[in-house]
Amino acid sequence: MRFRIYINKTGKESFLPINYQYELSAAIYKTIDRADSEFSKFLHEEGYLAYGKKFRLFTFSRIFFEQFKVIKDAGRIHHQGNAAFFEISFLVDKAAEEFIKGLFLDQEFVLGDKISRAFYQVSSIEAVQPPLFKENMRYRCLSPVFLRRKRSGGGEDYLHPENSDYGILLMQNLLSKSKAYELANQWDESPTGGQIPEFEFTPIGRVFKNGVKIKQLTEKETQLIGYSFEFELKAPVELHEIGYHAGFGHLGSQGFGCVEVKS
Repeated sequence: MRFRIYINKTGKESFLPINYQYELSAAIYKTIDRADSEFSKFLHEEGYLAYGKKFRLFTFSRIFFEQFKVIKDAGRIHHQGNAAFFEISFLVDKAAEEFIKGLFLDQEFVLGDKISRAFYQVSSIEAVQPPLFKENMRYRCLSPVFLRRKRSGGGEDYLHPENSDYGILLMQNLLSKSKAYELANQWDESPTGGQIPEFEFTPIGRVFKNGVKIKQLTEKETQLIGYSFEFELKAPVELHEIGYHAGFGHLGSQGFGCVEVKS
């Protein structure tokens, strides 16, 4: 299920960091924890398991601010208006729609770091009608897609969409999420049989590099490189649904890989 969450700024503070994804992810966990601590604990500590890895199976978009200014030199966003919204997707059954709405409605949270922060309250939340999934789909990023590959000698590479292995790693990630969801729901067999199916991945137009810092201004600060772009994907319908609701690529729960269908 996907939801659009409308928020209003409260208080006088109006500056927040450009790199707010980690803080928004933390705010989402705290919001869920206040409403349902068991669900929050499951997402944060356990998650859905497959192949020895954890998958939280949710993703969220960047925030769309009403009347704002980006101050690059200071690394800040000045939210001059009052309203904003973002979208969040969970790979859950439609029966959970009212439960998810209840988690967020009227909740308050703060986005910021040691330098500045802004306070928000959820004003309303609405379910977003899912698209009609087909084998051939075209998407546009609402948050950057992040794909990483470990090096044999240590470290990791952050892949550009034009890398020859990008499509394969994207499909492997979708299959792993599908397997995790399958195990959680005790399905007998994955719709794809666990094998990489025939697929076609094609980036369209300009690709924008997005450097995102997480845990900024701490000893654990890390710079991640994702990319925002449009792309066409030919793949089994089930994997399109996984990507749309749980995110394409790695770290969906940190605000990567959220997309919308490009008509």
